[in-house]
Amino acid sequence: MIHPYAHYPARAAQRWPERTALVDGERRRSYRELDERATRLARALVRLGLGPGERVAVLQENRIEYVETVIAVARAGGVLVPLLGALTGPEHAFLVEDAEARFVVALDAGAIARARQAAGARAAVLALGAGEGAGDLAALADRESAEPLAIDRAPGALAQILYTSGTTGHPKGVTHSYASVSAAMGAWAGLFAIGPEDRLLGQLALSHFGGRAMDACWIAGATLVILPGPDPKATLGAIAQHRVTLVLAIPTLLRMLLDHPDAPGADLSSLRAVVYAGAPASPALVRRSLERLGPVLHTGFGQTEAYGLNTWMGPAEHLAALEAGGERLASVGRECSAFAQVRIRSEDGRTLAPGEVGEICVCAPWTTPGFWKRPALDRERLSDGWLRTGDLGRMDEAGYVFLADRKEDKIITGGFNVYPAEVEAALAEHPAVAECAVFAVPDPKWGEAIRAAVTLRPAARATPEELLAFCKARLARFKVPKAIELRAELPKSGVGKILRRALREPYWKGEASGVHGAE
Repeated sequence: MIHPYAHYPARAAQRWPERTALVDGERRRSYRELDERATRLARALVRLGLGPGERVAVLQENRIEYVETVIAVARAGGVLVPLLGALTGPEHAFLVEDAEARFVVALDAGAIARARQAAGARAAVLALGAGEGAGDLAALADRESAEPLAIDRAPGALAQILYTSGTTGHPKGVTHSYASVSAAMGAWAGLFAIGPEDRLLGQLALSHFGGRAMDACWIAGATLVILPGPDPKATLGAIAQHRVTLVLAIPTLLRMLLDHPDAPGADLSSLRAVVYAGAPASPALVRRSLERLGPVLHTGFGQTEAYGLNTWMGPAEHLAALEAGGERLASVGRECSAFAQVRIRSEDGRTLAPGEVGEICVCAPWTTPGFWKRPALDRERLSDGWLRTGDLGRMDEAGYVFLADRKEDKIITGGFNVYPAEVEAALAEHPAVAECAVFAVPDPKWGEAIRAAVTLRPAARATPEELLAFCKARLARFKVPKAIELRAELPKSGVGKILRRALREPYWKGEASGVHGAE
């Protein structure tokens, strides 16, 4: 099997050679140009000694050169290790060391210093441009042939190592095979019926969730419109200018888009699909999105370990949920067509009845074959083809899945189990609330007490006392936060997820564990 990141761009170049593959500011690449440049870069990597299965770390920036380089790594038979640009130098260095990377690639000479810090003494540094301390991969590629290059390996061969964002602690390498990557790519392209006329927005990190837009384009010959990052003004402008048809968004960024002063007058008529995923979305945000965007919303549940959509809820189901009172707007949908199987299971592996909270477990062709150098984690999370996701949820009678939380985020207060997502959903209904996060703090009476951190929408006003009263009218007494703090912003990971752990940590210093019993 040819690495899917190598095969599908080549197939697109064969079928649609002059169709625009990439838009990056004023720059364009046709599929023919993308394929030829990636091949030259791949041949240069092979000439430098890269062997099949060796790891290549690439410093992520959203630009044409990133797309060319990840295709080149695959075409040379290498294993892609993307380094999220938002991470720090020491974080990059850990990933390179853990992955045992052969090369670290900087996308231009200006990034060489960061690449050298990441590489340490382990890896050689390459750059797409001349600079001190790095080999000039671009110059080498200029001298190589663009004759097709295809390295055939087994479907189970290692294709990628994707590191978790760190929301649950030290980064862990999640492996994906040629087969699992191909399955995920096909699922995304097929589910949204992406075709050559589509234009997908690449404003999220292309090394992470934004990569699903990038690689789905290759399947269908669609165009990827690249932005450096998820700036709301630039996003609104790009949708209108380039007639973008599909956008991926995490809920935080969707809210920022709707709150932007340009949003009411922006021309978003070209959009046929807005996919929000990557973190829970409150029903209040989903209602606002439906009102502004119309029947184009899709959502689902995936994660690095299983990055095809395992569940899905489309526009018609969103409208039906709204008409039925809105309860199902908090859902991430049902099993995704014929591709995935999803169960809610207890700690001992029993499938739970509708309404019961347990761990979401997934069996799908795009699940990870295993964790990089973590056999104990393999035994803990993988069994008989099933992945234990580490996310808690429940399933209703109709099969709709509702997220509760990460297992470690569960709060036990006065003997009651409370899931932060439920409290956050209630807080998010307040018209002044922009974002919120709920977490546990030690409490001598209750064991753990519920605390919330809140940011307010622009020009909105609300006091902690008003927000507490709002919660008391909507939640059982034991679910109401004991305190609410107003903040200018909430801590987030490199991909925009709110870090509850960072909010918890100051309150748990000196505690023997992250679980506190009543004193």
